[in-house]
Amino acid sequence: MKSSAFLLYLIPLFILLMSTLLLHVKKVKCIRKTRSLSLAEKTEQINYLVEPLGYAYNPHQDIFTSHINAPQKLFGYHTFYDFAATFFNMVFDYETIYFDYRGRTWLIELWKGQYGINSGCELGIYYADQILDPADYDNTHFEAVSAKDMLTVSLELYKETPYSSLIGSHQSKPWWLTIFKLGSYSKPSELSVDVSITFPEYRMLISFLESFQKTLPDTPYVVNGYRIRFPFHESTRSYRFTRKILRFLALNSCRLFCRLFRFLTRPFTNSGDKILYLYFYLPALVKHMLKPPKHSK
Repeated sequence: MKSSAFLLYLIPLFILLMSTLLLHVKKVKCIRKTRSLSLAEKTEQINYLVEPLGYAYNPHQDIFTSHINAPQKLFGYHTFYDFAATFFNMVFDYETIYFDYRGRTWLIELWKGQYGINSGCELGIYYADQILDPADYDNTHFEAVSAKDMLTVSLELYKETPYSSLIGSHQSKPWWLTIFKLGSYSKPSELSVDVSITFPEYRMLISFLESFQKTLPDTPYVVNGYRIRFPFHESTRSYRFTRKILRFLALNSCRLFCRLFRFLTRPFTNSGDKILYLYFYLPALVKHMLKPPKHSK
């Protein structure tokens, strides 16, 4: 009887030890596989994973940016997206700048904050098919601008705590421009963005500038030709108590998942290496992480 009881304890212990050993062996193999790849091979593999989601990996800055054919373009923009974002662990500051130009109401929107396990920023360019009354802005669905109406945009993302450090920079002629740092946690108030937008003509710049001064009256700016440059740091928006609680809970959830991500990928410091290692080690988890959120369908 004693020997039978001993075996009942020994067998689960043996299974646990063997499982731990096999996982360790797999972990070592995945670490070696990740380290054996060249920078070009890593970049190609990462882009294979993230391109269907609308992103591209920049290995020199270790950031993720959006590409011009991102599927998000199909969904355009509606104010509901910003409202619902908190429920999907996206907590950001944002500003909407509406202005009229050539028979349309245009929208240039800025975002910065925490997107799940990413610190990042965005700029989107949209328009309606007519001139809108300001009372209709929140109820209107805006389309992403077409290729001929895209503007040259530059973003520089900084983290201001405890000191100002550059996270990444990117310039393109897009409808949507992003910078995301994987595995980084930041409160929206800790992030600052240097924004530069070049317009095709003076009339468009003036129309944007008039709205910009009303929306962000205390924000300094510099105009050079058809180009405007300004910082996006302090948000002008205030939130109700319930909204503040939701943002607080979502931010803490993001911080927890960031810590878990860094713990699981602790053999590496580079986010590109981290995501590749995790893909080799836990492919099902990475595929789930990279699956588009339901609200975007």
